[in-house]
Amino acid sequence: MSYDHIFNNALAIWTAFGGRGDVLFTIPTLSWTKKYYNNFGYTQYGSEKQINVYDNGNAQIAVYYAKTPYMSYWNKTTKQWTVVSVPWWSYGQPEILYAANGVFIAKIVGLANVIASFDGITWHNAGYCPGAYNAMTCGAYDMARGSGIVSWWYYKSPVYYSYDSLEERTAWTLVGSDGTSVPIFKYLTTHKGNFVGVVGGDKSIAIASSASPGLWTTTIPEDVNDTRYMFIRSVNDVLFVMKFNYTNVGGDYTYYVKLCVMSDDATQITETNLSWVGDLANNNIPNPRNIIWMEDWGKFALLKESMLCVSNDGLYWEGVEQPGFTTSQYDTFDGAMYIPGDGFYIKASGYIYYASY
Repeated sequence: MSYDHIFNNALAIWTAFGGRGDVLFTIPTLSWTKKYYNNFGYTQYGSEKQINVYDNGNAQIAVYYAKTPYMSYWNKTTKQWTVVSVPWWSYGQPEILYAANGVFIAKIVGLANVIASFDGITWHNAGYCPGAYNAMTCGAYDMARGSGIVSWWYYKSPVYYSYDSLEERTAWTLVGSDGTSVPIFKYLTTHKGNFVGVVGGDKSIAIASSASPGLWTTTIPEDVNDTRYMFIRSVNDVLFVMKFNYTNVGGDYTYYVKLCVMSDDATQITETNLSWVGDLANNNIPNPRNIIWMEDWGKFALLKESMLCVSNDGLYWEGVEQPGFTTSQYDTFDGAMYIPGDGFYIKASGYIYYASY
């Protein structure tokens, strides 16, 4: 989560709605430790320490945010993090735009190329976006249709799409160059044959079929309550989004945040029993980026400040305290994954929290 100097309140609320059904599962209490870039096989480059983790459902990677021609992936044979040569990253810092459905979509910071991988080991120049004027902000990919999109933060270049192979360097097609017909997106995900995104400004949500990525429909428009949305994400066929409002009293901002589940067509929002009141840059917030589908459990897991929460349906959650799983103020968790037979990983600032399981 991004930090802003106006985020200066701290108050937690955990509310539970009755009648949602029992999880009936013993949630484990784990032992948490910190892992750094060197634990994933990287050598420090300059002063950079940031390390992120991503899971596309088939492969897991640990991305060191530095201009160095390597990538670390989880080797399923050796059960070790293994660094491999990836010359693409010698051109600039790697940044992952999308990780799901068996694919990683990435960018090289400052360049207009789309880089892709299926296994985290071999990376392809999947294409380029002609005429792009600014950095990519997010992306999504539908493996079933072979359709991908990336959004750019620029008035007249909101979305590029491609149906070409991710292993071929071809030009992606620009749509919305009039600056109005296609939204600029802050967050994107792929859900049941559609691309769904939070529109730049965080006040509305739009959807497009992955078969027609140039035709977008606003499903949740701006409202009179100034409702905002963040971190939209599809996990195991459930569409999650974070919803919030805020008040400003004498310059003191208070945020009212709820984890929500959306309908498959992204027209309806149902609030879950996880909420937070206070600072927006806080790990007590139930962030969809920190939700994991646990195949062995047949349940969703969510990591938040000092807690591991579990849900059958994504709507009703129960949690168990995790001693030692906490960070300093404004050091927020932003991306979690589980590797079967190894354990849980979640990104913090400059390190990864890890718990074997």
